[in-house]
Amino acid sequence: MKTLKHMLLLACMAMLAVQTACTDYSADDHKFGNVVYLDVAETSDVQAATIKNTLDAYDRTFTATLAYPTDRDVTLSVAVDPSLVERYNARYGTAWTMLDARYYTLSAETATIAAGKTTSETFTLRLQNLLGEGDEQTGALPLDETYLVPVTIAQSSLPTLASSSTVYYVVKRSSNITTAAQLGAGNWINFPTLDKYGANSSAWNGLTAMTYEALIYIDQFATSDETSTPVSISSVMGVEQYLLLRIGDTNFERQQLQFDGSGSGSQFGKFPGSDASKNLSAGRWYHVACTYDQATQTVRIYVDGKIQSEETGVGVATSTEDNRINLAMRALYDYYLANPTPDNEKKYGGFGAAYQFFIGKSYNEYRPLNGKIAEARVWSVARTPEQIWENMYEITDPESDPTLLGYWKFNEGAGNTVKDYSMYGNDGESEIDLVWPDGIEIPKINETEE
Repeated sequence: MKTLKHMLLLACMAMLAVQTACTDYSADDHKFGNVVYLDVAETSDVQAATIKNTLDAYDRTFTATLAYPTDRDVTLSVAVDPSLVERYNARYGTAWTMLDARYYTLSAETATIAAGKTTSETFTLRLQNLLGEGDEQTGALPLDETYLVPVTIAQSSLPTLASSSTVYYVVKRSSNITTAAQLGAGNWINFPTLDKYGANSSAWNGLTAMTYEALIYIDQFATSDETSTPVSISSVMGVEQYLLLRIGDTNFERQQLQFDGSGSGSQFGKFPGSDASKNLSAGRWYHVACTYDQATQTVRIYVDGKIQSEETGVGVATSTEDNRINLAMRALYDYYLANPTPDNEKKYGGFGAAYQFFIGKSYNEYRPLNGKIAEARVWSVARTPEQIWENMYEITDPESDPTLLGYWKFNEGAGNTVKDYSMYGNDGESEIDLVWPDGIEIPKINETEE
């Protein structure tokens, strides 16, 4: 049915494109009859409305849409229809209930699609009173319960497209993480303050151990460069040719995590070896982490809070001041420019061309993280297996821990700045406008597994 509907819409739009110079919108000009549908139901009539548990209100918008313009106004009405809940549950084998009317309002019940136009005014379904009343949150919408709000075209002066005339909003106020940023081709996170010497960047240099960790959701692994040549790497976070957590490599599994410790502060090279049994899958959330400790010469990769790969006796043989880990090398070059002594030139003069720390980028823009990200962190210690497992989804009181170098929750939900919740304040800036997808919910597996 969906395929037939899309064929209808595409055919109508193609014919419209040919006839844009014509103002006669009579039905005789079109092979297919005109229909009205809800834009949000065009590809799926089920829409997730997963809500952060600190929000008291949450809006979802939609319009009524025509397959092609007409020469007269089209009038219609929309309504929330509780009788459709039973139909939904029968279709999907669920037993969800209708959301109580006190928790939602519809901005309007009627609309007009003006002659010559294809869309109506915007409707807003507002989910409201979610936190209840007072400090006790009396009457709050219960956490982690699922409800339905079916919205349908109740009446229309033109026929409706049956498969897209109703949308089912699946409403859940969740205790899980419900916000993440979408990265991908042409977009990654920059950290301008890490290029300048000062309090923000100093803690990132002179390290003897480190940890990267993040929650990631890969939409697709395949990427290509400007010539459409396939690229074998997706970048998670870190510093190219120094300390970088990435997915894939040349002559390596395309979907396997790799920790590249080729820098002078690590020297363990590319870890681990290629192993198809360690491949990640697209379309699901993972917590990924990597650690390195000069003192124990131990490198580890974690997936979903558990050690996936481990090796000891690798990397820097003897830890000295000359082989410390520097994750903000451009800041040391900035220090040299302000203090151009021969000793500083010897130590830092070559750092002007050093690779920078990014999230979602490494060597160039053609190695993006094609997916979503949340809860990204950098530490100046090698976190223990217990710490990794217990704190995958949140760090409490982050500003009090000096070993937490950077903490980007990606919980803004709008805008292009990603706040650093650590004490160092290195906020991230996206390369281009960020997309904040709806319907995010990241399950907390450390609360459901032993």
